[in-house]
Amino acid sequence: MSGAAGCVVRAWLVDDQVSQSCVAELFGVLDAGERRRADRRDTADGRRRFVVAHGAVRRIVGEHLGAPPGELVWRIGPDGKPELDGPWTGVRVNLSHSGGLCLIALCDTREVGVDVQRHVPGVDVVAMARRYFPADEAASVAAADDPVDAFARLWARKEAVSKAAGGRLMPVLRVPVESVASDYRVVDLSVSAGFRAAVALAGAEPFTVEMAEWRP
Repeated sequence: MSGAAGCVVRAWLVDDQVSQSCVAELFGVLDAGERRRADRRDTADGRRRFVVAHGAVRRIVGEHLGAPPGELVWRIGPDGKPELDGPWTGVRVNLSHSGGLCLIALCDTREVGVDVQRHVPGVDVVAMARRYFPADEAASVAAADDPVDAFARLWARKEAVSKAAGGRLMPVLRVPVESVASDYRVVDLSVSAGFRAAVALAGAEPFTVEMAEWRP
């Protein structure tokens, strides 16, 4: 558990390395549009990751709402962010995947954004931080014992804020995200080695994160 007292975000870490029979079962709960998107993936790995991520979202949200996973409906909101529609609503949902990991977050009361970032070797993260981040954050990346990890942490926080807002990432890159980012509260999440993750909620009030691993 992480964060501070307040409302609760429930988060699940999903490993996409599952059996083919599990992939087929999860594919069966997707809607027609999701199936088409899955089948358009360029590689078998990409298709599997999409199916596992979106199938897991349907299972998790369905259990939370007491709804059949295959009957959940999403629409694109005014800011371009998917949101629940139809008879089953009442929870905000967001997902992210990087490498072989997927992260899913739910909140009943506030807009939520989540991001997981894999460390990428060979990238000049100091130069990227100088280009995209505020000066003090860029300096903290350059001074860090592990600049790749420091950069991934800040990038995950910024992605999470951007997704909670439902907007584009680029304007958020210049927003400081160490604790309260404008009208958003951000919390780091503990995930697998070589990854960084964060969850953001609309509003500056603190919140608690309850995290678990999801298995089909």
